[in-house]
Amino acid sequence: MIFSPTANRLKKAIDNSDLTQREIADRVGFKKSNIISMMKTGDTRVPLNRIPALAASLDIDEREFLMLAIEEYHPGVHEVLVDVLGLPLSDAEIGILTMYRFGSIRGEIEVSEPFRQALEGLIELAAVASAK
Repeated sequence: MIFSPTANRLKKAIDNSDLTQREIADRVGFKKSNIISMMKTGDTRVPLNRIPALAASLDIDEREFLMLAIEEYHPGVHEVLVDVLGLPLSDAEIGILTMYRFGSIRGEIEVSEPFRQALEGLIELAAVASAK
């Protein structure tokens, strides 16, 4: 059993992928494919600078994966990032907020005023997060 949340996320993504570990290593820029095995078992950390390429290759949310790794490997840095920047929204969360916005503009969604204000605040947060 793997006790690393980052390794668990990577293992799940690899298991759900049609790519071989060699193909993943090639796409991410590793010379040897055994590094993929070592990362997914938690024997070695996932290099933060490789997370965007891994996320793209494995079709996972790079922000979520990066924040998971930072939280695990550098909890103090994670705390500062969250305090200063807030928690980033996932692509799915941004999508939900965008659908709400379009529905409310068209008058298809009716909600109470406090709830509408809260959702509008989240939409603004999503716009800021997606611009970064």
